[in-house]
Amino acid sequence: MTDSGSNDNPELLSVAQTVELLGVTRQRIHDLIKNGQIVARKLGRYYYIEAGEIERYNNQPTGKPYQPRSTTSHPNSIDN
Repeated sequence: MTDSGSNDNPELLSVAQTVELLGVTRQRIHDLIKNGQIVARKLGRYYYIEAGEIERYNNQPTGKPYQPRSTTSHPNSIDN
């Protein structure tokens, strides 16, 4: 990572570099960009992702939050 002393020029990663860092496919990266889960800049024909976006994405919770099952019986359940 290069440090120019300014946040005006953050380190930009190519889609290929992002694929390597996240261990996913190119299509997955493009889907994440399209869905707004990763913010990218389009320069010419190519997308570039700020290095900080990778860290932010990795720190997001995954899956659904845990919710314990209800212990009450359903009126249509059969008890034998």
